Amino acid sequence: MKTTKEQKIISMQTKIDAPLELAWKLWTTPEDIVKWNNASEDWHTPRAINDLRTGGKFSYRMEAINGREGFNFEGTYDKVILNERIDYTLGDGRRVSIGFSRTNGKTKIIENFEPEKDNPVELQHNGWQVILDNFRRYAEIKSAFSKPPKITHPIAPCLWFDERAEEAADFYTSVFKNSKILSKSYYTKEGFEIHGQKEGAILTVDFEINGQRFTILNGGPLFKFSEAISLQVFCDTQDEIDYYWSRLTEGGQEGQCGWLKDKYGLSWQVTPSILPKLLKDPLKAEKVMRTFLQMKKFDIEKLKQA
Repeated sequence: MKTTKEQKIISMQTKIDAPLELAWKLWTTPEDIVKWNNASEDWHTPRAINDLRTGGKFSYRMEAINGREGFNFEGTYDKVILNERIDYTLGDGRRVSIGFSRTNGKTKIIENFEPEKDNPVELQHNGWQVILDNFRRYAEIKSAFSKPPKITHPIAPCLWFDERAEEAADFYTSVFKNSKILSKSYYTKEGFEIHGQKEGAILTVDFEINGQRFTILNGGPLFKFSEAISLQVFCDTQDEIDYYWSRLTEGGQEGQCGWLKDKYGLSWQVTPSILPKLLKDPLKAEKVMRTFLQMKKFDIEKLKQA
């Protein structure tokens, strides 16, 4: 703890691994203030008002979690310099100064305040320091989330099946020319009381269609497919549409507007690649829409003539 002028001013500081502008925003925005402004786990700040300008006022309601006690931490701003300095006077006349600065890619905050007379200086310092440390942790988490790590692998759909995982993977790789089985994994004795699968049963099958990786999980009967998720197959010619429509509906079910369900219940859309362009043409979009709403399997020529 650092004190100056015969302990009339208490000073503390921290360095935050976050950009200065973000740290300033999180320090001054009411929606963020209520998430870090507490001196212990059994206290919180349920609401905050902050008119951040010279002459503006602020009020933070600080309460015990059990609601048995609380107080308003409030004051008036004497000086506000964006991303640099905040000076204010509390309701009891005590003054507070907070400085923000950049240092080696981090944000340095120095906070000085005049202690009140009713509680020991060390107790006051510790309480304010806890709040400052809470802010540092909150700001660093926010900063990390604002810079998501680069993803190094393509996103791959995982399809939940009941028992027929291996059969389904073989079927899909037979339908699409540029496809292959990549790998398989199997259940062991471990976790039987949870998954209920026999040792040696298929756990997952990884396969690839036209460069897109998929995983089929043999997860049991808990979850089923729905039309909320479908796989789109864009086709350049009517022959392609006829082929994929015929193969994917084997044992399955035809739907409207190019939708279908295969024999495993998975939904597909067999769609002309030209359709998005037609729907963006203001002179044709309405007629094209009217035409394909009457279709099950798409007819490219009729769409062009609409």
